[in-house]
Amino acid sequence: MFDGITIVSYAILTLAVLVGSWRFRQLPTNLRYLMALLGLEVATEILANILRFYHKPNLFISPVFAAGELWILALMYDKTLQSPRFSRLRPWLAGGFAAYCLLDSLLAPEVARFKPALQLVESALILSLVALYFRKLLRELRVTQLDLEPMFWVSIGLVINNLGKSQIYLFSNYLLTHYSKQLNLNIWAIHSLLLAVLYSCYLVALWIRPRN
Repeated sequence: MFDGITIVSYAILTLAVLVGSWRFRQLPTNLRYLMALLGLEVATEILANILRFYHKPNLFISPVFAAGELWILALMYDKTLQSPRFSRLRPWLAGGFAAYCLLDSLLAPEVARFKPALQLVESALILSLVALYFRKLLRELRVTQLDLEPMFWVSIGLVINNLGKSQIYLFSNYLLTHYSKQLNLNIWAIHSLLLAVLYSCYLVALWIRPRN
């Protein structure tokens, strides 16, 4: 089951990259940042699978990916929110998290140990970005059809993915230590399913044409 869901998530990610590349010239700036995020996703997955193939630890990639993901998402939401206050805060937010990732890697350099605290902090920050977007929607009430709003789909995908992953991160090291290998495989199958949902939302966001 784990391998099947992972293959599906990879297929959706590939399709999202192809659609985004095909429509790149028509994409607004915020969705071009989404394409940059997809590029980071692809590069990370390729490197992680190469290291896994050669039986090398690949968990050290997580802090690098987390810092890059939050940086790109902050840029994407900055263009979407168009808030001078957030624009001033964004470099401190993304830069501060990147510094935290670096400090965490230096103070706890075990490359074979999963670090849920860092992932939980990132999820909390991403959900905060999404909350700012939904607040803007509710305050301005300019969007009449949410299903035709690309950033709505991006935000829904991020909410589902990060709320789901947070539950896994909270108990990950305990599960890896105390429960069977099969249970852990089932847990990470859920993780792959959450990624499939996220990539599907990205695909829809890149496929539909933004309304003015």
